[in-house]
Amino acid sequence: MTEQKSSRKREPVFIVKPALKHGGLDYLHISLIALVVILVALAFTLAYFKPATLLQGCQYGLVNGTCAAPQYNSTQALGAAERILASYVYINTSLSLLPYYSQTNKANVSFVPSSNMWMVDIPYVDPLANNSVFHITLLLSGKNLTLVRPLIETISPPRRTNNSVVSFGTVQIYGKTFCQTKAPFPVYLVVDPYAPGVFAGLAKAYNLTQAYQKELNLSYYFVFTNYSSKWYAGYGIQQTQLLGEYLYCSAQQNDVFGYADNVSKIYDGRPISNQTLYQTAVGSGLNPGVLKSCIANSTTVLSYQAQLAKFYNIQFTPQFIVDCKYSSIPQTVESAINYTQSQLNVS
Repeated sequence: MTEQKSSRKREPVFIVKPALKHGGLDYLHISLIALVVILVALAFTLAYFKPATLLQGCQYGLVNGTCAAPQYNSTQALGAAERILASYVYINTSLSLLPYYSQTNKANVSFVPSSNMWMVDIPYVDPLANNSVFHITLLLSGKNLTLVRPLIETISPPRRTNNSVVSFGTVQIYGKTFCQTKAPFPVYLVVDPYAPGVFAGLAKAYNLTQAYQKELNLSYYFVFTNYSSKWYAGYGIQQTQLLGEYLYCSAQQNDVFGYADNVSKIYDGRPISNQTLYQTAVGSGLNPGVLKSCIANSTTVLSYQAQLAKFYNIQFTPQFIVDCKYSSIPQTVESAINYTQSQLNVS
């Protein structure tokens, strides 16, 4: 019996010393109470302090600690800016050239969350400043993409259209696509015979026919705008419009440039007599009989041409209409032609 008791395995013994100085509690219970207090404090901390959210990739910045979500995107903002820019053609100052010298392909578009506005910065070439490059910045409302103000020392366009600057020197005319869209595509030169730069515009048209013989089909449209009407009181409508009639009829004999070049040598900005215009035409090699017949019927034809200018809402001349839907000016018409060719190649 004694041997069996001695062979039993001894049970482990835990000795817990009393903590007399702590209200009779032992050290083990004190440790457990401390652990409970720590866990309760941690629970309160987690309840009041939520984990922070790390914001990454906010394309349009932050608003009140969250990613901004504008109503429109950058592509739509740029499109609105292009339409506003095209409207500057209706300003009766040198700013009317702005749509044709703007480089919208280099535009920088950014959103300003604090003011809910889009800022579109567009570089443009100033032909009156040795072709230096400047910038126009358009601030657009984030609610409807309307123009808030332009950040250049100028005025806003008098009215807004749906036309759009789609490339350097190229304004797309909204809704005007009534012609073929393959080469040779039509190009119209619309010009008032008394507008500044009329003969330079005709020379440019002639150069285009030489440079793009197979790519385009060029036509001439002579219209009478305020440049002509200012001479009506002193010279009469008939004599004033004779210059346009002779230019039109020379185009019918495929020699508008040769005749215009000779007329430019005697032109001083005022209407020219019928006799002088006729003698110049004969001296330029035009057929007299065909010329007289054409002049006799030119009034009706020119009135039809005026309807085309009205259809495209042309406000100044010289102006080129390319492929029935793009407008340009003599200084940038090659860019419009090249853009048209690129679009035809894509399609």
